[in-house]
Amino acid sequence: MILELVDNGSISAGRAEAFHCFWRPELWPRLTSHVTHVEMLHELDGWQRYAMEVQVDGKKYVMETQRIAVPPNTISFQQPKPPAFMRSHTGVWSFEEGPSETKVKVMHRVDLDDQKAMEMLGLNSLEQARAKIQENLHKNGMAMITSVDEFLGSEEGRRLVHANVQ
Repeated sequence: MILELVDNGSISAGRAEAFHCFWRPELWPRLTSHVTHVEMLHELDGWQRYAMEVQVDGKKYVMETQRIAVPPNTISFQQPKPPAFMRSHTGVWSFEEGPSETKVKVMHRVDLDDQKAMEMLGLNSLEQARAKIQENLHKNGMAMITSVDEFLGSEEGRRLVHANVQ
């Protein structure tokens, strides 16, 4: 089953600063509670491959992600090693600068293994499993947007990002 989801939010900072926080996954364990560890496996200009550990509903998931950036506009991602209940997970983060904030949109496309999803999530129906996965994607995506907004609103965040975005 294919699931598609789009979420939107805003960050009270410039596009380059917002983009930087999403492009640097080593920041994420500091910013949001669901990302517990990130290990950069390979990085070139505009391309990354990393392993990430996330905690969702008390369960730990390890996945690999590779990304391509068109700074500061988009980050496209694909998971060659998604969570076991997904056959594939792809998407795009996009950043649009407004007069006082940056609009952030994330689009997810998941090819779900329905049976594994029900088993791994301990749910009794496909509808429950699909709803739970969509809820978690939404919750985690919005947590990233909110966390980056809060980080960039802090003195530490402004200082760290300003030093790296110049």
